[in-house]
Amino acid sequence: MHASSLENMYRCHARYLPPKVLRARGEMTVLDVGGADVNGGYREVFADPQFHYKTVDLAEGRGVDIVLEDPYRFPVEDHSVDIVLSGQMLEHCEFFWLSFAEMMRVLKPDGFLFLIAPSAGPIHRYPVDCYRFYPDAYRALSKYAGCHLLEVWLDERGPWRDLVGVFSWQQMAQPVGYTPPIRATAPVDVPPGTPEEEAVQGSTSYLQVLERLHDVLEPALYLEIGVRHGRSLALAKGIAIGVDPDPEVADGLLPPTTRLISLASDDFFRDVAATEMPDAPDLVFIDGMHLFEYALRDFMHVERMSRPGTLVVIDDILPSHPTQAERNRRSRVWTGDIWKLQRCLAELRPDLTLIALDTSPTGLLLIAGLDPANRVLWDRYNPIVREYRAELPPPREVLERTDAMDPADARVAAVLATLRQCRSDGSTRAAVAARLRAALAKGTAAE
Repeated sequence: MHASSLENMYRCHARYLPPKVLRARGEMTVLDVGGADVNGGYREVFADPQFHYKTVDLAEGRGVDIVLEDPYRFPVEDHSVDIVLSGQMLEHCEFFWLSFAEMMRVLKPDGFLFLIAPSAGPIHRYPVDCYRFYPDAYRALSKYAGCHLLEVWLDERGPWRDLVGVFSWQQMAQPVGYTPPIRATAPVDVPPGTPEEEAVQGSTSYLQVLERLHDVLEPALYLEIGVRHGRSLALAKGIAIGVDPDPEVADGLLPPTTRLISLASDDFFRDVAATEMPDAPDLVFIDGMHLFEYALRDFMHVERMSRPGTLVVIDDILPSHPTQAERNRRSRVWTGDIWKLQRCLAELRPDLTLIALDTSPTGLLLIAGLDPANRVLWDRYNPIVREYRAELPPPREVLERTDAMDPADARVAAVLATLRQCRSDGSTRAAVAARLRAALAKGTAAE
């Protein structure tokens, strides 16, 4: 089970089974077609006791409840299942249209079928690998079975670039926006750790550095992911957009030029960014979910809509204790595993300019030289997440900040001045990258 497939199933759940719908429907049956646990499965998405989760597959295996004698006939009554789902199965099915018709046969009149299949990727016979799917394929399937395709989207993250579809016997308006079912934040009353686990470093507050960035760069458009109480968003002096699914901003804190959008960042970029942000941001601050894959996705989306002079700032890259860097929060000072993002970008995107800043309490990462056309992260998303999502303690150089710059370092000033100049003279992406390298070299010589 690759990461983007699981994320898409969570999205289907959240869009079509929000709390109001779940309360109204009561107990629900879920049938996972091809649901053997091969490197994970979807069962966790429907872990609530309200769901009665069953899987069918062609052979016995981990997570299989029913072994099929006929791959195109399920031992399930007509229109008896609330939710039918299937992922990474259809490409292995020789006569997939028959499987689709069978899935619709067992689906209740008011139920949903969540279907995920690859549109790309290498051959992976299990035991055969026959097809790849595009949006018109799902439209054709809905015509074949006489049902409705409520929604379809093509996920560009590789290598599989999954096609996701939601089908039903009933037509309905497409849902817009949702609160994700998984939150990476822990309750605010999490008990404190030891003094060592709650230690912080850095002589300069991250808010002071952000204020300086606003003063120097004077962004025409500022974007912030993860608003919380709005202290950093309030620093914006021009047009600004803050994105947070559950902001807690006091009335009157934000200027009238700031717009607050109550969405998770994935949904903001996927559903509304194109209309809410007609121009590219000049400065972006990412301080959202404290997990590597969330920060990675936020950066990927931002880069795609950036201009050559855009500066991205990532919070929480320098934990001071291994406990702070765990994926499951156990301390009040908590960075999650965001520190991995710098290592990932340094390995896979050497074209970027990366500067870690020794700020209080948990460090900042400046990223410049963005390239909207670069597809490395998009094409390798699933292998990247599989590698970096593992629970790893941060190395000594991260904990001790040996490679982090002082915010007052001349190289930081040189990079900021270069970005502002490149914005004003409309430099190309290649020119910006070259001038950033020169600025860093000049800043080092100035020391």
